[in-house]
Amino acid sequence: MPERHDVNEPIRQEVVASGAVKGAVVLGSLGMVVVIIVILLLATARPQGRFQALDASQHQALVLAADARLTGFEVTEEGAARLDIEHAMRLVSERGVDLPLVEGGLAPVAVEDPIGDPEAVAPVAVEGAPIYGAQCAACHQATGAGIPGAFPPLANHAYELYQADRDYMPLVMLYGLQGPIEVHGTTYNGLMPAFPQLDDDAIAAVLNHVLEAWSDAEALGDAYEPYAATDIEPLRGQGLSGTDVLEYRREIGLP
Repeated sequence: MPERHDVNEPIRQEVVASGAVKGAVVLGSLGMVVVIIVILLLATARPQGRFQALDASQHQALVLAADARLTGFEVTEEGAARLDIEHAMRLVSERGVDLPLVEGGLAPVAVEDPIGDPEAVAPVAVEGAPIYGAQCAACHQATGAGIPGAFPPLANHAYELYQADRDYMPLVMLYGLQGPIEVHGTTYNGLMPAFPQLDDDAIAAVLNHVLEAWSDAEALGDAYEPYAATDIEPLRGQGLSGTDVLEYRREIGLP
């Protein structure tokens, strides 16, 4: 006799068979494995294309051809290149640049001797303006007016320093100046750095520029004699400090 169901009891039905669900899970897992394997194969595969092996002899021939055009140097046993400086200077001159090469510092420019002897050269005096611009203008300004309350003026004051003692300004350049000073009624209390790294010609040149650029030399009249390197050299090696120079300033009557 057929089984009867209570009309009030809900009938349970499976939408998807459990075996189908298991099969889908297995197929999905296998698909993921296949995808991972394909990615790994693509990542490790060698790039496809046509390649031509490099001919080392062709490369060597190009290097030798380039080397043949280079002159003015030789390769030492250690593998370094030794440059012919005269050849290098000639190349620089051919390209429109004519500058003296020095190892460092300031050097006079060589010019032909007035009598026309190409072997004889005479030094041209060092220019003081470029040195002043590079070493002094930041504080004392290009006009020599200084900065009120911070850095004293040189214009219309340098002649007073020269009159007090001709050695004073070279000493300031060589050893600096530290401590309070008074210039034209204004007090300055700072530090003037020393410039012993400048050679004697350079120091003489910058001092002459300071005296001549703003008419201080005219105020001195016949008493003015431009500085020379021979005025600077004897003042070196005294081991003075900036405060020592300040004391010397007091001794020569400068406030």
